[in-house]
Amino acid sequence: MKKSPWHCAALTAGLLLGAHSTHAQKPAQAPPTAAALKKDIARLYNGTEGESEDLDNLIATTPRRLVAYLKTHELTAAGATALGLAYTEAKGADHLKVFTYSYASGGTRGTVDQPVLQWQNAAGQRFAYACHEECDFGNIYKLASPGRTLYLLLGQEKGDTRCMTSQAYVVELKGDYLLLVPAFGTSPLLRLCNVEMNFDAAAQVLHLDLSDNEMPEYNDDDLAKVGFRRQASTKQLALKFSGGRFVKSR
Repeated sequence: MKKSPWHCAALTAGLLLGAHSTHAQKPAQAPPTAAALKKDIARLYNGTEGESEDLDNLIATTPRRLVAYLKTHELTAAGATALGLAYTEAKGADHLKVFTYSYASGGTRGTVDQPVLQWQNAAGQRFAYACHEECDFGNIYKLASPGRTLYLLLGQEKGDTRCMTSQAYVVELKGDYLLLVPAFGTSPLLRLCNVEMNFDAAAQVLHLDLSDNEMPEYNDDDLAKVGFRRQASTKQLALKFSGGRFVKSR
């Protein structure tokens, strides 16, 4: 089932997800082989959620198996493709990468995308985290924040037959740890329906195009939940990244 876009709202930058966390994603057994992982990802891609108990178990266990694999392996774009994973990379010493696998929801959502993030510390040790937001994050941008390493992930995911969601997600890398940053009000995530999102990296501005939207009332509610309000006639909204969060640009 699709998780609420606001289930992370209570998270703060103090939430640590990394090698020394007691998070449930800590692998309890040896990492899978590349061959085994490739087989599982192919089975997921060709299957449909709910078609069998075995497949549903595979959907549940694959995130932590991929996390275990990425903690011990460096994957290039070609290597990710060979495993059946989509690949997005940020340039920088932390080598933040997003690996995404997909499966069919069996309903109006169509394809479900599950991203797993990988990064490394100054010593070159790798870490990974299965993001709880289902989304194909196709773009990663460095955010300007002195003394911190913050990234904006942008992507899309089908919500249902009427809604293609655009998602903006902010994370911080701090050595061994990945922090979820409440850059949108109290949430690290901004998710809107049928709204185009574009980020101007030079100006550090996230542009929201609300002109092609059949359900403005839902987006207005979602924007209000993270502290943004707009006039009904406003079709464009600019959010400036400043002081570790996005604020409405004047």
